[in-house]
Amino acid sequence: MRVVAVLHALSFLLQPILAGLFLSGQDSAIDSHATNAGIVVLLCLILTVLAFPAWRKDLLPRAAFTTSLSLLVAEGVQMYAGFAHLMWLHIPLGVVMMGGLATLMPLVMRPYKPAVAAGSVGAVVAFPGAEAGE
Repeated sequence: MRVVAVLHALSFLLQPILAGLFLSGQDSAIDSHATNAGIVVLLCLILTVLAFPAWRKDLLPRAAFTTSLSLLVAEGVQMYAGFAHLMWLHIPLGVVMMGGLATLMPLVMRPYKPAVAAGSVGAVVAFPGAEAGE
């Protein structure tokens, strides 16, 4: 999962570089920008699919799954905005998504130790009035 997260981050970071090349006059960079957008979304989809069972098995915090899912939705909207030439949405959404990526990476890359509630290991819960035979 960490490999996919790093590949997603690298592909994601390539996007503004390709956009900058296009804005600098390299018209062919827009095709690369569009192709790479598909790669970014695909990698985020894989990341989200991998994050779900990892979260359910308590290998990752829930925030890793919810953040990757949120990024996946935002990336879908981002692709639509780009192809529809809605730059008023495409550019600020890219900035917001960069914040999402900055939030996601530590969640995925740091070792995760689930919090154990105090006294929950081997504890027996007694219900009032639940005596033997009642």
